[in-house]
Amino acid sequence: MDKLEAAIRQTTSNGSNLYEEKDNVPDCSINEISRMETEKLLTNSELESKKIVYQGSEQFELLHQLRDIRTALATDRSNNIVMVTSLAANHGVSFFARNLAAVTAFDLSKTSILIDCNTGKPSISNIFELGEATGVMDYIEDDSLDMDSVIHCSGIKRYRCIPAGTIKHEGEEYFTHPRFKKLLSSLKNRYKDRNVILDAPPILRSADARILLEVCDKVIVVVPYGKVSTNELVAAGQMIPAEKYAGVVYSDYICK
Repeated sequence: MDKLEAAIRQTTSNGSNLYEEKDNVPDCSINEISRMETEKLLTNSELESKKIVYQGSEQFELLHQLRDIRTALATDRSNNIVMVTSLAANHGVSFFARNLAAVTAFDLSKTSILIDCNTGKPSISNIFELGEATGVMDYIEDDSLDMDSVIHCSGIKRYRCIPAGTIKHEGEEYFTHPRFKKLLSSLKNRYKDRNVILDAPPILRSADARILLEVCDKVIVVVPYGKVSTNELVAAGQMIPAEKYAGVVYSDYICK
């Protein structure tokens, strides 16, 4: 926890740019290579409108801090499923999760995939303009769907996303389903150096978040300054297994 807290204390704005790191490209399936070659990439102005960082962005301080977090998380490559959660709604979890996935994809030797696990307030489909594209809920419900059918292009190189999809049965505990566990296992082991980011609901308010604790490798808690109490932080810390608790990100960004 201390390592990650040292990596970032807040998200701010400043100016400059970053370089792209180079290494060996990870193995990909034929289908995914084909999608990568034909993918229409988002422009810098489009990324800015979606509040997603990019190389050359003027958000230098934010980029630097996100890269520090990425580096801290990369010390144990085998534990590559990272759950991003908060203590309550509108604490900037989706903003942080999609940008952590973005900076991970800066590195040519890595890929990232963002999964929308916040079924109460999904955001990925809207952010990446996926419409009613199939997602994680559809995959769990429909045995005929394979993994590739729910993985979608984000418009960013080496960055894929899985939207929440359609919820057909309210109140069901989807994340305990064997197909969800199979999905995560496949994503975790399918490629070398793939990072799986779970955009999760608030841990103190959602049973889904507590279920997701069982299937992730690491947990990051996003905390806006002055919006939570020490008792709430302690309560969250007691719920998260010590070996999975990567740390707390103190953020000035609050989702509207």
